[in-house]
Parts: sequence; structure tokens; C-alpha cells
Amino acid sequence: MSRRVQPRRRRIAWSAWLLPGALVVLSLIGLGLLASSMGWLSNSQPARREAPPGTIPVPVAATDIPTYTRIRLEHLFDSRTGDLRIIYLPEGSILPETMVNPKDLLGRVLAGDKRSGQVFSETDFFPIGTREGIVAGIPSGKRALRIDAKKVNGIVGLARGDRFDLVATDDLSKGRRSPVIVQGAAQTSLGAMGSSVHSSIVVEDGAVVQPLETRAIPGRKTQLVEEMVIAVAPEEVELLTRALHSGARVDCVPRSGQPVAVGPEPTAPAATRRGGVNVVETISGGKRRAVAVPSGPAAIPPSPFGTRSPTAIGQEKLDQDGGR
Repeated sequence: MSRRVQPRRRRIAWSAWLLPGALVVLSLIGLGLLASSMGWLSNSQPARREAPPGTIPVPVAATDIPTYTRIRLEHLFDSRTGDLRIIYLPEGSILPETMVNPKDLLGRVLAGDKRSGQVFSETDFFPIGTREGIVAGIPSGKRALRIDAKKVNGIVGLARGDRFDLVATDDLSKGRRSPVIVQGAAQTSLGAMGSSVHSSIVVEDGAVVQPLETRAIPGRKTQLVEEMVIAVAPEEVELLTRALHSGARVDCVPRSGQPVAVGPEPTAPAATRRGGVNVVETISGGKRRAVAVPSGPAAIPPSPFGTRSPTAIGQEKLDQDGGR
């Protein structure tokens, strides 16, 4: 019995080492293949692609980059290869404003959307030192205001950077039971004081910072609003806010996008812009009527007689005739 049992134990011990040994061999083969593919077994560095003769490497966007974004390394390096994404362009086809040094791109803020694979130029960026985000699109000296696009007629469709004026029109005969103040009414729009419809320029040379976008307002019932971000002068923030919340009709008047040939774009005279108007109720014959009264000093047109009064001019003429 003992002679038959011993060979059987040897065969069992040898088979117990077969599976672990096979796993070790396969692991070594896998490590060898991995080291070969990664270049660990080779002392030579991978060959770097040289620019073809007569061409210059130009960095391009490695991904889509939205407006107001500050350029970082992840915007220039290909996530699949880990290399700087570049294209080779003939020397004669590169424009002077094209940026060919990747270091000049880092930290700059885009003034417009940049698609993957597009080159960069100096005109694509805001001036050096501009902060990242929507504040980058606010022109110097202006203030940004988020408005409900449904309350401004004709503003939908304007693109980022477009310029415009806003005119507010108020019908004072629509159920006004108490005196109100219509700020920003143009003096020339008063006409006859008995008129119930008055217009005013509340924004001049405004700019679109963020075009139309739909935003969800959280709450019990999610509401969707269509908003735009515009830039206006500091003194126009209050005028526009009052016009939008008073129920007045606000119309957008886009300005030309063509460059001005000579001199600045003409604007309305100072006497016809944003002169305050008080509206009071009068009772005449048992009837109530809204009457507009300028809140500030009325603009006095320049005298055709210059700085001298008509009386002084007449007296001077009499003296001259008497001397004859």
C-alpha cells in the first residue's frame, strides 16, 4: 500500500506549482512588452518631429475655448499625446498679428470664442492685464446690467460687442392716479405740455457684454428667463432701471458697426438728452389730466444777438443814427 501512495503524492506536489509558475511567466512577458512600448529598455530619446523646410510651427487651440477665458496650458496641449498642438505653415502665409510663441498666449483673455485647431492672433485677446470672466467684456468706464430681454424691444439678435441706444416711451394717460417722475425725458420731446406720451433717451452708446441666454430661476416652480448683459454709463443705470420697472416701453436702436471715417459718431445735443421731467395731475372742469413739467432748468437756445441784449443793440444803433 505504501509504494502506491508515494508516487501519487509527488504528482500532486508538482501540479500545485504549475499554475503559479505560468502566471509568473505571463507577468514577465507583459512587463517586457510594456517596457518596450514605453521606451524603458532603450536609452535613446524619441525622435522629435522637425518642421518641414520653409515652414514655421504655429500653436493652435487644442480644444474649444469660450470667450472671456484666460489661456492656460490645458488649452494648448493635446490631452491624448501630451504634446503641444501645433501646425506647420509656410513662412509667407503667416500674418504679422499671428502669435507663434506659446509663451505669449499664456495668461491672455480671449475676446471671442476660439475653436479647436484655430491659430491665435493679437486681435483675439483683450489688452494685457484684463481680468478673466464676464467683467472682461465691460468697456472701461461702463457698468454691466443684466436685463430681461423681453422688456426691451429689438435687442434680441444683437451680438457681443454690438452698440446701441435705448429709448423709453411712457404713456402718462394709462391709469396714473398719483404724480410720478419720469427721469430722462428728452426736453425736445415735451412739445405741447398737454401731450400724454413722452419719449426719452435713457442709454447712449450701450454695448452687449453677453448675448441672449436662457437661465433657470430656482424655486417651487422653475422659471426660464431670457436675459442679456449690457454695459451702460454709470449715470444711466438708474435711468434704465426705472424705465424697465415703471412699465414704460423701451426700444433698442442699434448703432452702425462700420468704422467711423472721420471724427466720433454724432450724438444728440446735450440739451435734448436726459432732462428730468415731473408729471403732475391737474383738475380742470372736473377732469383730471397729467401734465409734464421739466424738473430742471429749461435749455435756453443761444441768442442770435450774441452776448449783448437786443436793447443794447438797439440803443447802439440809435446813437449811430444820431451821430449822423
